[in-house]
Amino acid sequence: MPVPHHRFGQTTIAKVSDSHELRQVLVDPWLESEKIIIKPNWVCTEPASFTDSESLRTLLEALDSRIVVTESLHIGRSMNLLEEGMSFTVGEKEVNWEWLFRGEGWNWLMENRDWGWFKEGGHYDQIKKEDEAFLDIYGFTDLFEEFDVEYINVTDEVWSGRIADPNEVKRSVETRFKPVQIDKLYSMMPKKLYDLRGSTFISFAKLKYYPTFTIKNLFGMIPDPLRPWWHGHRQRRRAASIVDINKVYHSLFNVYGICEALNTLAVLHPEGEIQSKFLKRPRYNIVEGLGFVAFGRDLVALDAILFNLAGFDFKRFWGYINLAEEEFGTFDREALKESEMVVGDWLTP
Repeated sequence: MPVPHHRFGQTTIAKVSDSHELRQVLVDPWLESEKIIIKPNWVCTEPASFTDSESLRTLLEALDSRIVVTESLHIGRSMNLLEEGMSFTVGEKEVNWEWLFRGEGWNWLMENRDWGWFKEGGHYDQIKKEDEAFLDIYGFTDLFEEFDVEYINVTDEVWSGRIADPNEVKRSVETRFKPVQIDKLYSMMPKKLYDLRGSTFISFAKLKYYPTFTIKNLFGMIPDPLRPWWHGHRQRRRAASIVDINKVYHSLFNVYGICEALNTLAVLHPEGEIQSKFLKRPRYNIVEGLGFVAFGRDLVALDAILFNLAGFDFKRFWGYINLAEEEFGTFDREALKESEMVVGDWLTP
């Protein structure tokens, strides 16, 4: 029986129930690469807000390539062993990792871009333990062993100095794109990933209740465990940071976008069963078994369609799409209207 799907230019949107159906629609020569790198979305551990092991398994079963999974450390997901993270002192005030997510702590990180305090104060050792716990608790350790997946942690590689030659990275980027605004990005490419250049790199994004799709997902390849500095005051640096890290990876890999709500979707509700710890603490419910997946080579077009289908305010969140268009090419505006007419209700629980 044919899998329900629709194609809009290079973007495909489908409803699948398992890996067999995903394999039927996920057809592209780029996905026949000898090795495929997958970047999941592991920004936190809130239910339905990160790439879970079941969704990743579905993708692994749909591919025949050797797989490398890569992600950076992130404090948002790394408080499995210590609920509020490690304590430390700022001035005369005792604070913890959770404090860094709030206004005062977020602003402090913006003014203290150097992570020396984190590396030297025991925090780095702790967050690496937390990362191992995350992989174990949520089923990724066993999944990686079953599928012989190599896991490359970006933060660990970059902070340990195991990076590609920044001049080579710079040359690759500036051969195709405008120079990045912050040259330090050229020094943030793990050598292990650089050695796989020319392979397919999948940005495997999680569809959420806030707008973060396949282009934004690569923001997580910046190794800082939190990225206030890269956001900038009043988010003024965020769009440029997102597009610049995309330029680095697009210059070295065939970057392919997949955004999914295969097993779960978080839906905002004022009386929802779950209250988020982040983003002004909204409440939401979880819809299961939606089977939604959208994918394609053109991440700008893919994300624009998803922005529209998910009903987000373009004026508030359109910034990085506009900037990405300047670097990666424009998308068909008519595809927004067409996709909304054809598959709009697929995201309606």
